[in-house]
Amino acid sequence: MKHRLFLGAAMTLVVGHFIWLMSYFQPAITQPDSNGYFAQAARIANTGKTWFEPESPVQYVGMHWLKTPEGRYYSRYPAGFPLILAVPFKLFGPSAALAMNVLMCSLAILGLYLLAARWIGPGWGLLAAALVAVNSLVNEWALSYFAHTASAFFLVWGLYALARWEENLSRAWAVAAGFLLGIIPSVRYPEGLSCVAAAAFIAVTIRRRRASWKSAIAFAAGMAVPGLALAVHNQLAFGVFWRTGYSLTNEQTGFSLSYFAQHAESYLEALSGSGAGVIFGLGLAGIAVLATRAGTRRKGALLALIIVPLTLVYMAYYWSAGQMSMRFLVPTVYVYALAAAWLLSLVGREHARSAAVAGIALLAVAASSGLPSSARTLDRLAKVGAPLATVTKTLEEKVPPGSLVIAGDQIQQHLDFVGRWKLVDESAMRTFGTGRAGMAYRRGAAAAEGDPSPMQAEKMQERMKRYAGLQGVDRQRAFVLDLWKWAGDGHKVYWIAEESRYKAFVESLPLEWPDRFKVVAEIQLPKVELRDRMGGPGGGSPGGGMGPPQGGPPDEPQSRTARRGASPLGAPMGGGPMGGGGPMGSGLLSGEKLVIVEWTTK
Repeated sequence: MKHRLFLGAAMTLVVGHFIWLMSYFQPAITQPDSNGYFAQAARIANTGKTWFEPESPVQYVGMHWLKTPEGRYYSRYPAGFPLILAVPFKLFGPSAALAMNVLMCSLAILGLYLLAARWIGPGWGLLAAALVAVNSLVNEWALSYFAHTASAFFLVWGLYALARWEENLSRAWAVAAGFLLGIIPSVRYPEGLSCVAAAAFIAVTIRRRRASWKSAIAFAAGMAVPGLALAVHNQLAFGVFWRTGYSLTNEQTGFSLSYFAQHAESYLEALSGSGAGVIFGLGLAGIAVLATRAGTRRKGALLALIIVPLTLVYMAYYWSAGQMSMRFLVPTVYVYALAAAWLLSLVGREHARSAAVAGIALLAVAASSGLPSSARTLDRLAKVGAPLATVTKTLEEKVPPGSLVIAGDQIQQHLDFVGRWKLVDESAMRTFGTGRAGMAYRRGAAAAEGDPSPMQAEKMQERMKRYAGLQGVDRQRAFVLDLWKWAGDGHKVYWIAEESRYKAFVESLPLEWPDRFKVVAEIQLPKVELRDRMGGPGGGSPGGGMGPPQGGPPDEPQSRTARRGASPLGAPMGGGPMGGGGPMGSGLLSGEKLVIVEWTTK
C-alpha cells in the first residue's frame, strides 16, 4: 500500500511536470543546434536519408550541416536521436517531434523515481525525482530542443534496466540495459562514456557473485545493435566508422589540458550555481560515501564513473565555460539528485526524523530557486517561439508547398525543420569579410587550417566563389538569376522581412527593374525590451544561439556603412529575422511588423 501511494505521488509529479512544461510549449525551434537534430529528423521522415545535396547556390544550409568531399551535406550530430524523432514527425507532424523532447524529460524523471525506489526506497526516490523536476537546467533544455534531454532519458532508463538485471542477473534485462545505454553515443558521442561505467559494473557484479558471463554477453549484444548502426552510418557518411561529423570542422582536436586549466573552476562554479544547484555538493558527498561503504561500493563507483569522466571531458573542451556549457552536463543532474537522496537515506537509518526534515528543506531550497528560474527561462523561450509558430501557420495558409521562401537564419532554421518549402539563404547577397558573414568565414578558415571551429570553410568558400567580385546591381542580378532558375516555371517566390526593410528595398530599386512585389500577409512581432531578451540563468541565451567558443575571432575594424552590411538586393540590414537575430532571438522580439511578400517578375 505504501509503495502504491508513493508511485501515485510520483506519477502525479511526472504528469504535472509535463503539463507545466507544455504550458510554455511553442511548436518552433529557435537555435541552430536544434536544426542539426530536428531538421535531420524531418529529412529522415520525408526522404529516408540523413543527408542532402543542395539544389541551388542560393539554398539555405543550416550552420550544423557540413559538406563532405563527395558533395553531400550531413548534420554534424549523430543520427540516433533524429531517427527517434522521425517517427512522431512522420505520424503526427513537426509539433509532435518537438513535444517528444518534453515527454522524454518528464519520463526521465519517472525513470529516476523507479530506479531510486529500488535502490534506496520509494520515499527517497520521490525526493530524487522532485529535485530534478524543479531544476532549471533540466527544464530549460527540455524546451530548447537539443539532444541533452534524450541523453538523460536513455541514461536513466538504462540504469533502471541495469538495476533490474542486478537483482536476478536476468539476461533479458541485460539486453535492455545494453540497448538503452548503447543508444546514448548515437545521441551524444561523449555521453557514451556511461557505457563504459555500466560495463565495468556488470563485470564486477558477475565476478563478485561468481555468476555466468552470459549476462555480459547479453549486455554487449544489446549495446551492439545501436552501436553497429551508428558505425555503419558513419562509415557511409564520413568514410571511416569511427569518424564523426565533428571531424569536418576539426572539433575532435578541441580537447587539451590547457582548456581544462582554463575551464575547470568555471565549470565547478556553474555546477554549484545554475547547473545542479544545491544538490551538487550533497550529491558529490553522497557518491563519495557510497563508493567507500561495503554494501554500496559498486553502485557508488558506477555513479562516479558516469559523472567524473564526462565532466572532465567537457572541462577540457575548447568551448568557453559558463551557463550555456552546463547543457553538456544535464544527464549528471539526475545522478546528483539520486546520490543526494541516497546520502540522506543513510542518515535516516539512525536519524529518521532529522533526515526527513533535511530532505524537505533541501527540496524547498531547490524549488525556491529552481522554479522561478525555470519559469523565467521557459517564458522567454515561449516568447521567441511564438512568432515562429505564427510565421509557420501563416505560411501554411498563404504559401503553397514547394514555393521558394527567402528569410534570415532565425526563421529558416525553423522552416528547414518544418520541411514544406524550398528555403533561400538571404545571406547569399551579403558581402563577405565584414560583419557576421565575415566572422563565420574566418572561423571556417581556422578550421581549414587545423584548428577546431563550429564553422566549415568549404561552405563559406563556395559562396564566396559564386559571387566573388560582384557588388551592387551585378550581385543583385546574379542572385536573382539563381533564384528564378531554382524556382523554375512551377513555383512561386516569397520573401519574409520586416516592413521597414521591405519598403526600403522597394524604394531602392531602379525604375526599370522588372520584379514586382505583393504583400500577402502581415505579422505583428511582440515588443520585448533588450534586457528581457537575454537568455537563461547566468547569461546564457536559450533561443538566441550558442554564442562563440573561447577565442572567437573579433570583427575587423570597419566603417559605419560596412558594419551595417547589406541585406539581399541591397536593403539595409538590421538585427531582425532577415539579419539573423541577436541574443535570445532579438529580431523576433523587436515589435516590428513582418510582411510576407509574393515576388514575381515580368
